Amino acid sequence: MSRRLTSVDGKPLKFYPTPERPIPAAILVAAGLLALSTVVFGLVSNRTGVGAFHTPAIQTVASRALALDDTNPEIAVVSDANTGERLLEAPTASGGFAVESLRNLKRYRTIRGVPESGAYTLALKADGRLVIEDPKTGRLVELRAFGRENTEVFAGFLNWEDAKS
Repeated sequence: MSRRLTSVDGKPLKFYPTPERPIPAAILVAAGLLALSTVVFGLVSNRTGVGAFHTPAIQTVASRALALDDTNPEIAVVSDANTGERLLEAPTASGGFAVESLRNLKRYRTIRGVPESGAYTLALKADGRLVIEDPKTGRLVELRAFGRENTEVFAGFLNWEDAKS
């Protein structure tokens, strides 16, 4: 049983396009050209690097090598890669921001075909930015993009005495 929709004045509503009133060909051609140009510009930009954003190289004031061990089914551990000192332990299922950030970098290594083992670098830059760098893939995560509270989690991992000198 088909129920017809009507307007406030009782007339049946007509939804367009209909066979009697199709979408004009000019609109369809314009939409197709817009879609095609978007794909072409995206491919050209991807292949040539035109329009790519590059973060300038800025001196590192303090850093710490971090390792993620999420092989335990119950606990994920973020530790100092050089000393083995445990910096954070969190439930594997809900690892929190620090664990998930490192997991994303680890996943990116897998996508790029790079071995997953190896440290990530937490770095405080001279301009005050706190970043996580993956030396194996060249990936850099600006932590300030995730808000103050999430940035403070990583800031707690740094040795601030090294940063002052």
